[in-house]
Amino acid sequence: MRLVIFVDMIEMSEKRIAGVVEATAAADERLTGPMPTRALGKTGWQASVLTLGGVKWDTCVPEADAVELIQRAVELGVNTFDTAHMYGGGESERRLGVALHGVGRPVFVSTKITERSREGARRQMDISLQRLGMNRVDLMFVHGLDNEEDYQKVVGPDGVLRAIEEYRSAGHVRFVGVSGHWYRPNMEKILGEYAFDAVLCPVGLFNLAYGYSYADTVLPLARQRGMAAMGMKVFGAGRVKHAASIEPYLRYSLNVPVDSLVIGCDSIAQLEQTVRIVKSQPPPLSVAEQEALFPECRQITQSWDRGEFNWVSHYR
Repeated sequence: MRLVIFVDMIEMSEKRIAGVVEATAAADERLTGPMPTRALGKTGWQASVLTLGGVKWDTCVPEADAVELIQRAVELGVNTFDTAHMYGGGESERRLGVALHGVGRPVFVSTKITERSREGARRQMDISLQRLGMNRVDLMFVHGLDNEEDYQKVVGPDGVLRAIEEYRSAGHVRFVGVSGHWYRPNMEKILGEYAFDAVLCPVGLFNLAYGYSYADTVLPLARQRGMAAMGMKVFGAGRVKHAASIEPYLRYSLNVPVDSLVIGCDSIAQLEQTVRIVKSQPPPLSVAEQEALFPECRQITQSWDRGEFNWVSHYR
């Protein structure tokens, strides 16, 4: 009798081991499989659905780790990278330039400027190009169009758009975009007044939870005008670490009509977890699933850790 029990235990252990091996193999296959891509508006670029954003690698990790993270993203099929002049006091752009130097694969790089005057914007673009080690960036965003005063400065005759147009004519910028976090009217208005190539706006489940979605306002306007659409705040500026799972948040945003999602990662493990989900191409969340997550969305965005960006305060 004891022998039979012992044999049964061995068989059960073998089955468990086999199950673990199969699960590991499946996870590895999802990680190393092809990265889904989508046309990035009319830019001609087939963008990886995941764009690696630069907020986390600027100051959250040592430079060597940041470089390794970026290069691992390239290995996993990420071909689109987003940063900004102000991230980490310039460290985000500089580290991205270091990481991409000599990578040997074509990539698409966007950065952002916050200056509104022509001269101020020119200075920021000069510094950004120098940090990146590039003579030209693919996409330059007018960043954070979040109040009426900003709007008037941007559209003014001697504003930032004039500077970007000059740099585009000189071959230093290929495409022009606009981004905003919390004030949709400005975004809607300016998309009808200037021929931007791209728009970047929040498309996370958090926006639905706070009743302030760009998906049914800004994104349709961008699509009507043939603009590239990029989404941010998928992980709530990092607050998703307090959620039960990151998967439903990705599932929601992956099925919003955007070309690529800008997501920050502060470790290779976090990057790989995100890539596995992206490559599995999960189905949309049902309306019931979305609504069931709203309490968690609101609860985890009631407080913010050091370095996190509380953009939902404006929705309250």
